[in-house]
Amino acid sequence: MSTKHWFLLQYKPNSHRLALRNLHRQGFETFLPMLAVTQRHSTKFVQQARPLFPGYMFVSFELDTAPWRKINSTVGVTRLVSFN
Repeated sequence: MSTKHWFLLQYKPNSHRLALRNLHRQGFETFLPMLAVTQRHSTKFVQQARPLFPGYMFVSFELDTAPWRKINSTVGVTRLVSFN
């Protein structure tokens, strides 16, 4: 039995929603921590959710399947971050 591992993924600028949607459609589990940010627009204060780590999210999959190419070719994704 193989366990899932978490990997760091870099998405294209301002494409976190697009990358999340396309990864979920393919059956991947993702984690994108969001931060509530309050900004002032003219006379109103508006609260928005922004990614805690801009440009990056986490994706989980089993090492046995190793879908590197599938993830790297997903619309909105730049690449899986790797060391070595």
